[in-house]
Amino acid sequence: MIRYILSWHQASSQIINIEIQIPEAEAGVLTMQLPAWRPGRYELGNFARNILRVQAYDAQQNPLSIEKSSRETWQILLPARGALTLRYNYYAAILNAGSTYLSDDQLYVNPVNCFLFAKGKEQEPCEIQLILPEGWKIASGLEGGNQAGNILSAPHFDRLADSPFISSPSLKMHSCKIHNLDVYFWFQGECKPDFERIEHDFTRFMNEQILAYSEFPEKEYHFLFQITPHKSYHGVEHENSTVCMIGPSYNVFKEGYDHLLGLSSHEFYHSWNIKKIRPVEMLPYDFARENYFRTGYVAEGVTTYMGDIMLFRANVFSQTQFFECVHEWLNKHFHNYARFNMSVSEASFDMWVDGYDPGVPHRKTSIYNEGALLAMMLDILIIQLSEGKYGLDDVMKSLYINFAKRGIGYSEMDYVNTVEHFAGCSMKPFFEKYVWGIDDFEPLLASTLRHVGLSMHISPSRELYERNYGIKLSEDSGKIAMIAPESPAFFAGMQPGETIATINGMSINSNIRQWFDYFNGDPLHLRTKTADNRVRVFDLPPASANYFPDYSLNVNDELMPSQLKFFERWTKNRLH
Repeated sequence: MIRYILSWHQASSQIINIEIQIPEAEAGVLTMQLPAWRPGRYELGNFARNILRVQAYDAQQNPLSIEKSSRETWQILLPARGALTLRYNYYAAILNAGSTYLSDDQLYVNPVNCFLFAKGKEQEPCEIQLILPEGWKIASGLEGGNQAGNILSAPHFDRLADSPFISSPSLKMHSCKIHNLDVYFWFQGECKPDFERIEHDFTRFMNEQILAYSEFPEKEYHFLFQITPHKSYHGVEHENSTVCMIGPSYNVFKEGYDHLLGLSSHEFYHSWNIKKIRPVEMLPYDFARENYFRTGYVAEGVTTYMGDIMLFRANVFSQTQFFECVHEWLNKHFHNYARFNMSVSEASFDMWVDGYDPGVPHRKTSIYNEGALLAMMLDILIIQLSEGKYGLDDVMKSLYINFAKRGIGYSEMDYVNTVEHFAGCSMKPFFEKYVWGIDDFEPLLASTLRHVGLSMHISPSRELYERNYGIKLSEDSGKIAMIAPESPAFFAGMQPGETIATINGMSINSNIRQWFDYFNGDPLHLRTKTADNRVRVFDLPPASANYFPDYSLNVNDELMPSQLKFFERWTKNRLH
C-alpha cells in the first residue's frame, strides 16, 4: 500500500507538507510523475510550479540521489531494493473547483494537482493519512470519507487522483437516499443551506438521469460545494463526486439557486458521460501528456445540453427557465464570429493548444456551447426521423452499454454510427457540415425547432454599445471582450482587452450602459486604457446597426399535432 501523509505547520503560509511512503521498490532508477493535467479540464495544468523541495530517503532515512528529469518528473536512484520515502511541499493558494487550497478554515485537495505517483505502480492500492486539528471533518467520495478517523483509501492511483476532499471544522452535511443511491451534500464556506429544498429538487433531476441510463455506475455520490463570498461558478466532475464552486454566499439560495441546480445537474450527468462513456483517446488517462481528442462536443456539449433539459424533464425547471438556457446557447453561438473559422471538432482538439483563455479574437468555438446546440438539434432530429421512438438519450445509453460497461473507449465514428442507428438514416451530412465543418447553424436550427413547434426570434440587442457600435463588454465591467468585424468599433481600431475609461469626457464605472444611452445619437469621443496602461482615443460617429442581435425561442402560433407530440417526447412536458 502506497501511503500519502499530509500535514502543515502554518496554514497562513499555504504550504502543505506531503510525504509519500512506498513500501517496496526495485533497485535502479524509479521515476516519480506529477500529473500534467487534470480530467475535466483539457489543458496542461503546470502544477509542478507549486512544488518545493523534493527529497528522497531509503528505509533507514538516508538521503537518496534524486534528479528532476522534466517539468513533471523526478528520478530517484535506489542502490538496493527496499522501501523509500519522498517528501516535498506544495503551495496551495488557489481556490477553484479543481485546485488545492489551504487556509485557516479548510484543507481542500485535488490529489491530481499535488500527488506524485511512481511509474509502474499506478495499480497498487493507495492510502491518505491526514494530520488534522481536532474537530475537523472530512468530505470525500473515497473510502473512509464519511467515517471517524483521518484515513482515506483508494484501490489505485486513478481513483485517488479523481477523488477530491475537503477537511474543515465548519462543514455542513446532509445525506439521503435517491434511487437507492446514498447521496451526500457537503457545504464549505459561509452559507445557509436549504437542505429540504435541495433534497426535493435534486431527487427529481437525479432520478430523471438515472432512469435515462437504467442504473447509476457507483454506490454513492458526493456533492462538495465550495461557497464563496464573491461571484463564482465552476464545477469539476469525478467518478462518485463533484466539486461545485458557487457564490456569492448571500445569493446561492436566492437568485443564484438556478445556477446551483444547473451546475449540479451538469456535473452529475458527467458520471456517465466522460467518467464512464470515455473517448478512446482517454482510456486510460495518460497523466504525463496531452490527451488529444475530437469529441469534446460529446463529452461537454451533450452534458451541457442534457444537464439543462433533464431539469426541465424532471419539472425542476419550467419551460421559461429551459428556454432561457437555450437563449444563452444561441446568443453565445451567434455572437462568436469564430464559428466561421473553426469547427467544433477542431476546437475540441485545440483545447490543448490554448485552453480556456479567450485567446486570439474569433479563433475558436466552444465545445460546451456549440456542443449543446448540436446535441439539441440531434435530439430533435432523431425524434422526428424515428417518429418519436428514439432520441439522443437512447444514443448515450447505447454508448454506455456497448462501450463503457465493456471497458472500451468510443471513437468519433462510433458516435456517428450510433446516432445513425437510432435516426435510421445517414447523418454524415450533419457531421460534415456542422461538426467537422463551419456551415451556418441558423437554417438547420430554424427547421429543427419547427419540428417541436418553436422558432427563433431575433431582436436588436438591448445594449446600445452592442447593437450600434459592435462592442461587447465583459460582464459588469467596461473591459472590451469582443469587437464585431466590420463594425464602427472595428474600423475605429478598438481592440479586445482594453477598458473604456471615459465617454465624451465623462468618467465611467459600472454605469457604462447609462452613459451610452444618454449620448445616443451623438458623436462619441472615447478614451480607453490598455492592459499595459496606455491611453488610447477614439471617435465614433453616430451609428444605427444591429450587431450582436438577441436570439430567443418563441412558441409558434399555429401548432400541428406532430409538433405537440414531438415536443412532449423531447421534453416530457406539454408545450404551452
